[in-house]
Amino acid sequence: MNVYQYAMRMENEAERYYRELADGISDTSIKNMFTMLADEEVKHFKIFEKMSQDIELPNIQSIDMEAKVKEIFSNIKACNRRYSFTDEQVSFYEKAAKIEDVAVKFYEEKAEEMTDISQKEAFLKIAKEEKKHKVLMQNLANFVASPDSWLESAEFYSIVKEI
Repeated sequence: MNVYQYAMRMENEAERYYRELADGISDTSIKNMFTMLADEEVKHFKIFEKMSQDIELPNIQSIDMEAKVKEIFSNIKACNRRYSFTDEQVSFYEKAAKIEDVAVKFYEEKAEEMTDISQKEAFLKIAKEEKKHKVLMQNLANFVASPDSWLESAEFYSIVKEI
């Protein structure tokens, strides 16, 4: 399996995991977050697919993650409802953060091996996007572990700066 096939497999697995998480939750805001992340992984898959076929790479469009995350957590806070999550849900989101961390490290490592400048830049840009996903999942795990205090704390506001 070459680097592109491996990257496509990683993106495919991440997409499936986010869709499973979206299917398993009723909260619309959190469901939308998982759907957004799954859609991002599909975009990454397509870029790696083009790389594997040696096709000219499209401009890698990234969503305004900062604005999206702020909107999602603002909506959650505005609902003013009491959230209750299971320990299992916390572990699901921690697992997602670990998946993203593995992807970041892999893409950064492979970028260093690339001789083609455009492919190197693509790997680094996707690694940067995956870092944003990781931060989001870490913060979601923190929120789920302690929803009331997390929304009221500075963490809610600092997440936007991290992304």
